[in-house]
Amino acid sequence: MFRFAILALLVPSVLVAEDVSPVSLLDHGVICEVTQTGTEAAPETASGVINLIDQTRVIDVTTQFVPAHIGLSFGLRTKMSADAVLNGARMRIIHPPMGANGIAEQSWAAPMQAGEAALNLYTFEQDDELLLGVWTFQVIFADKVLIEQRFEVVPQGTVPVVQQVCFGASLTS
Repeated sequence: MFRFAILALLVPSVLVAEDVSPVSLLDHGVICEVTQTGTEAAPETASGVINLIDQTRVIDVTTQFVPAHIGLSFGLRTKMSADAVLNGARMRIIHPPMGANGIAEQSWAAPMQAGEAALNLYTFEQDDELLLGVWTFQVIFADKVLIEQRFEVVPQGTVPVVQQVCFGASLTS
């Protein structure tokens, strides 16, 4: 009976260990302003390109609530474990339908290096991107979601901490 109890305790540990993601979430939220360092083709996005940015840039405000404001960026800072190899990882964003075609999902290659942090963002650049509602960011590999973070895009001016940090203005009634 004692041997069976030990075996029963070991089996769940093995099953849980197999489901541990090699990618961890370091931070999530808003970056007030990013500097574009280039572009890269991304055919599975609405614009067909992604902006390349400094990967060492930190999140300005850790939050799940993002005001719909042109120029704001939001997303994830992740880190891949030192022993992982994920050639072909992708970033996927699921959001309310956008544009005339009603695009509700976009994705792009998200190369990650073992033991290093990566930053993946969405920047509001045009008015038709300012879609209120749930935006879900996922790092995927081999059709498996490794990490997921949801954001709520809300009306401009309704997240006081973002208003203060990014625009230096307090909200008044």
